[in-house]
Amino acid sequence: MLNKLSLLRNKIDLLDIKLLEILSKRLELVKKIGLIKNQYGLPIYVPEREKYIIDLKKKEAKKKGISPNFIEDIFHRVIKESYYYEKIKKFKKIKPDFTEILIISHDKKISYLFKNMLTITGYNIKYIKEKNLNINNINYLFKNIGMLILDISKNFFEKFIKKLFLLPKNCILIDLSPIKEISIKKILKIYKGPVLGLYYFFDYQKNFLFKESIIYCDGRKKKYYYWFLKQIEIWGLKIEYMSVIEHDQYVFFIESLKYFFTLIYSTFLIKKKISFNKVLTLFKPISYLNIFILKNFFLENPQLYINLITDSKNNIENIKKHLDYINNLSFVIDKKKKIKIINIFNKIKNLLIFNK
Repeated sequence: MLNKLSLLRNKIDLLDIKLLEILSKRLELVKKIGLIKNQYGLPIYVPEREKYIIDLKKKEAKKKGISPNFIEDIFHRVIKESYYYEKIKKFKKIKPDFTEILIISHDKKISYLFKNMLTITGYNIKYIKEKNLNINNINYLFKNIGMLILDISKNFFEKFIKKLFLLPKNCILIDLSPIKEISIKKILKIYKGPVLGLYYFFDYQKNFLFKESIIYCDGRKKKYYYWFLKQIEIWGLKIEYMSVIEHDQYVFFIESLKYFFTLIYSTFLIKKKISFNKVLTLFKPISYLNIFILKNFFLENPQLYINLITDSKNNIENIKKHLDYINNLSFVIDKKKKIKIINIFNKIKNLLIFNK
């Protein structure tokens, strides 16, 4: 029996070596594809191509009696690794002769990621923290810049926008603040050049951005910054357009409301004297993400979250509406109106199925 087992294992080992050789050859081909994409400025991530590959392999797997889900998992991992091999040291630079890009930031988060991506692509970047700036002596910074990327605090923003008239004509101003209704409107009143609003929905600690999404809001003169959106696509980001009003509505649901309820949940834990350590012990591994959100929330600068919750004029009104919904739901649960609760579940279920 042991000899048969050993023989079968040896055969598996040989197949594993062949599998590694095939993967190595595949990745070498991927590198060549990366060079071609870079030469012609093509994006790394092409969702249609990825879906086609996985659907095709799942059909082939089914014919061979292999679980399609198993093959889907494998090829998702293979394709993800392929993107890393496609990425070379530099991305194609759409504007080879573009002048200096100035980034002013209040911390090293999303703006620092932009700095890294632009540097890798070959642009000339000047990165400055807002705390190191003398607001009364910034004229020299604006000389000969072609783009200004702002990721600044609320207080600094109010002082800084008064200096925007000093910017060179047609300098592209990019606003990274989360609430566009406030920032974009104020910028447009003072600065008459091209303005673009960007907001990210991804982990800013990543150093590779394929399959991530970024929202853009048109401020003014799109023809001047359209190339920059194409540059972002080359990095592997998916670009989505939203109006300023629509953007702020979605940011409310994605960010503001989430942080508001995180604050409520955490306050309730403290009031009830619940041990965070015991919560962690009892959490299933898949639920660690919730604890990660909690830790991130309270280890960050609280002013950032306060601004996200309170800055938009519609946020407070919307939060009150949601508290009304909670009270109504609490009443339904208290009265044990199970049919109503099931109907709510079914509505949400149908919505999720429809949006699959």
